[in-house]
Amino acid sequence: MDIIVTVAPRQARLDHLLPAALALIGADILKFFIAHDQRKLPVRITPGGTRGEVTCDKAQGGYAKAGIYAAGFDIPTSTEPAPAPGKKDIVTLTVVPALEDGIDDKHYPGIGAAEFGMTAAKALCGAFVTQTIGPNDDPYIGDDPGTSMQVCCNKVDIPRVIGGFAYALFKATLDS
Repeated sequence: MDIIVTVAPRQARLDHLLPAALALIGADILKFFIAHDQRKLPVRITPGGTRGEVTCDKAQGGYAKAGIYAAGFDIPTSTEPAPAPGKKDIVTLTVVPALEDGIDDKHYPGIGAAEFGMTAAKALCGAFVTQTIGPNDDPYIGDDPGTSMQVCCNKVDIPRVIGGFAYALFKATLDS
């Protein structure tokens, strides 16, 4: 059974919802909305543009909420809690943009590669797809996420991390 999760701005504006949603779709937490014309929509913005909506299976609701919240949004929708899996067999991945930086529809719509990457990394970490990294337990490390950043995850989650970043227009590769 699918649920619709309502999203309200908190630290992030609604234009930052797209990379968070795409990353969580690629990690198999969120789903696309199917529009009446069969287009796949990662987010819906409510009339008036004050809130957004994403959708997921009810079992993924807690992870969706945790990921979207970590990306800087409030989520008034009630969900079950999202238990953290803990750190097991940790690996590090390097994440780089898959496209040239730009804020047009051919590149990173509205906010550019750095904001896209940071938002995707925060959402994936909040949803426990990736794990915190570095001495400050950050969702990513690196001075310029629009060029390169590192994330870590449990080894079993590598495919979900790669998929999440791929949907958010980034390429994640396992460090040697």
